[in-house]
Amino acid sequence: MKKSRFNHNKPTVISTVLLCLLLAAVMAPFYIMLVGAFKPNASLITIPADLIPVKGFTLKNIQIVFEKSEILLWLKNSMIVSVSVAIATAFIGVTAGYAFAKINFKGKNILFMMVMATMMMPKQMLLIPNYLVAYNLKLQDTMIGLILTSIAPAFGVFLSRQFITSLPGTLFEAAEIDGCSEIGKFFRIALPLSLPSVGTISIFAFFTCFNDYIWQLIMISDKELKTLPVGIAFFSEQMLNNRAAQMAIAMLATIPMVIIFLACQKFFIKGATAGADKG
Repeated sequence: MKKSRFNHNKPTVISTVLLCLLLAAVMAPFYIMLVGAFKPNASLITIPADLIPVKGFTLKNIQIVFEKSEILLWLKNSMIVSVSVAIATAFIGVTAGYAFAKINFKGKNILFMMVMATMMMPKQMLLIPNYLVAYNLKLQDTMIGLILTSIAPAFGVFLSRQFITSLPGTLFEAAEIDGCSEIGKFFRIALPLSLPSVGTISIFAFFTCFNDYIWQLIMISDKELKTLPVGIAFFSEQMLNNRAAQMAIAMLATIPMVIIFLACQKFFIKGATAGADKG
């Protein structure tokens, strides 16, 4: 009996063990970063490294980051770009998504497939064409140029279309009978009910832009316009032999993202799962 019960629970045990191993592998870098940020550099270059949290605690690495980097300026630039991109992506996504979901026009399906096709293109393949467009329009090395070239609404269009399609058609029919225009149906019905998906699109776009390194490195050379990922890379080069300082700036850069995610995770999950019952 015991043997059969063990065999019955064996898949669950294996899944639990694998999940724990995966969690440990994912959390290990964060643990090393967090502990290393408050350790003397000598503790991290020894073999094996001293990663006991309390032992050798110091705030010197944080001080080095603020003294020898422009982290607050980089953070401000990243926030301006990321918030702007998030707002623009969400607006384009929900408006275009509504059009694809509720408005009949010629070539709608073909146009929607073309929008979806952009999601299948590797971002690296578009680096040179996008840069040439930005260069010819004199948008290189400008904040507005970085914002405009970072907007990628395809995912937002897809998610909004799926969400709005799942809304009861009777709501829109009743509004039409009452004489509500297409714009009125969008602002009075579709948009308020689509706020979870709009939030999801905004958060996704924000994090994607906030963590983007390659494109921001290509577009920006002015040190006053450097964003956080680019600034961290240059700081790490300057502090090549100071691993503790590298851990400190990485930890400080992670804090805003963690705070935003924790504050918006319920909104994100609700929007990501909404409309899943209908295609």
